[in-house]
Amino acid sequence: MKPSNDPFVALAQEWIGQLDTWVDTHGLCGYDPFDVKQHPFIRNAQSSYFKRKLTSGLCDLAPYASRRLLKIAPTENAKSHALMALGRMRLYELDEGEEQLELAKGHLAWLKANALVDFGGLCWGYPFSTEAKGLVTTKDTPVLVVSAIAGEAFLAMYALTKEEEYLADARRIAQFILDDLPRMEQGNGQYCFSYTPGDRRRVHNANLMAVHHLMAVAVHTDEDDLREAAAPALAYTLGCQHTDGAWYYGEWDETEPFEQGILNMIDHHHTGFVLRSLSAIHDITGDKKQLESIRKGFTYFRNYLTEGEYCVPVNSYGKYPIDIHACAEGILCPSVLTGKVMIARGMAGQMLRWTHWEMRDKKTGAPYYRKYPKFKSKLICPRWGVAWMFRAMAEYLYVHYKDGE
Repeated sequence: MKPSNDPFVALAQEWIGQLDTWVDTHGLCGYDPFDVKQHPFIRNAQSSYFKRKLTSGLCDLAPYASRRLLKIAPTENAKSHALMALGRMRLYELDEGEEQLELAKGHLAWLKANALVDFGGLCWGYPFSTEAKGLVTTKDTPVLVVSAIAGEAFLAMYALTKEEEYLADARRIAQFILDDLPRMEQGNGQYCFSYTPGDRRRVHNANLMAVHHLMAVAVHTDEDDLREAAAPALAYTLGCQHTDGAWYYGEWDETEPFEQGILNMIDHHHTGFVLRSLSAIHDITGDKKQLESIRKGFTYFRNYLTEGEYCVPVNSYGKYPIDIHACAEGILCPSVLTGKVMIARGMAGQMLRWTHWEMRDKKTGAPYYRKYPKFKSKLICPRWGVAWMFRAMAEYLYVHYKDGE
């Protein structure tokens, strides 16, 4: 891509080049914010609010020492490969050479070689277990969010190459959604797709990712069954939007064993996921009500989930810790919504500038995990930080050059 006079674009060009080099040097096997939480010592601390905060703070303050002490091994995550593939395909579209396309194909090949077996279609999970109140998700349980992001990557590759194998793979991911994920009935013919085959929480960002994938596959296969399966789930999440434009992370009622505080939180990056999925769905349907929902949601996102001139990410429950995942979403979501929301692109640039200054290793460009008032957690996470930031900056650059300076 050609050099730009825009200082934000120049930062993005510099940083994405650094991250490309970092991945080439280190690969995508590394630590993750959730890997240490599966250790019995950390799990036992979750029952107490004070112990949970204490152990989380200690692991963030000394991220590498704590993992060595607890003998946590690095892992390779399917979501990292899906995100890197999406970012590389954007760079290829910006005339960055065939190498980026071939590298993207390599990420997709890794996904196919490491897909989970014994399910109705292609799917992936996490290489560690997670546990919350009323829920235990074991290692390598298929996860809707991971599988849907991988599906987005396979569809993007099909759009670029027209190679039928990629569409067939995306269709197999749709089959996983149809066959293996329970649908929680909500009345009025609506339902919510579950997060995993064994998870009965109603989580909006995951539900919409399922909707989008089914509808996006149907664009190419013209299968009414996929559209019909998506419609009730889409109606459910749209109906759960608050009057101020917000969505809870998920819906909770007193009959459920899950933690109310987690499901009823409103946070920055999950709100961004919801808005991006709705935007992609709107690109397919052109429905004006969906566009109204997006703009209303983005108004909340801007006014209540970002702070100050630099659009620093915050959550309904407070500012700290500032998470690199939210920073990446603060670039990615507004970039995607450029063209639908007037101020979106400017927001993405401001967040990029702040994150570039505050949340990265100045020598390597590797993004730090978290910022607290008095210290930064300098854990480098291939999935949570590197791959998400690479994806975000690739989208930011794509929007810039697609629209023209």
